[in-house]
Amino acid sequence: MMQKLNRLRGTIRDRVTMLNKVAGSYEPPATPEESEIILNQKLQNVLELKPQMKKLLADYLDLPDSTNLEDSKKVIYNMEEEIEDLQVKFIILITKYCKAPNADNVPMTVHKPKLKIPDLPLPEFTGKYEEYESFKTQFMSIIGNNESLNDTQKCCYLKASLRDDEKHIDSNQDTFQSLLSELDVDYQNNRAVIDTLIKNVLSVGKANDSPRQLRNLADIIKRNLNALEN
Repeated sequence: MMQKLNRLRGTIRDRVTMLNKVAGSYEPPATPEESEIILNQKLQNVLELKPQMKKLLADYLDLPDSTNLEDSKKVIYNMEEEIEDLQVKFIILITKYCKAPNADNVPMTVHKPKLKIPDLPLPEFTGKYEEYESFKTQFMSIIGNNESLNDTQKCCYLKASLRDDEKHIDSNQDTFQSLLSELDVDYQNNRAVIDTLIKNVLSVGKANDSPRQLRNLADIIKRNLNALEN
């Protein structure tokens, strides 16, 4: 069974590699309409990989408890991240080369407003409680409140902004609002934020007589105390 799952994983890995090559070396055809057909099909291919990966992981987890799955799970999680990145890449290509993005698989006769990719870099969130509110404020200003983006696109950008273990956060509906709500539940935790800020203050080491180190020490303490007051 393990060999069968490994072969299936290899097949999916080959598809991800192929789609990455397409996204990385895409040359648009003569018309935007042709690009729309090609890129929406590639995006659909990417979306089809996501449930396959979930099923593959579930099948691995069904193996006997004595089976060592550490390496297999690590490979699967990395592939899931690549698939999320691929989804964003194709949405950006659709935005760049097509007249009407079709990322929600709507009929091509329905024309949506042209998606405008923000010029600002996406904010990143690495799972620190004390940074969540700042991250959310920046993200909502750039992406969340951008009316030219649909739910699927906002969800893709939110997933692309998450780093480290936060890349694997999941929600029941896999929509932008459900994912944001899941983050709110996990990180809008006042007690955890306060504990973290107090720990930051208490963990500040001693400074020598250097004016620079003394300023840095004062800045760290002041920043965390201000956050506690807020």
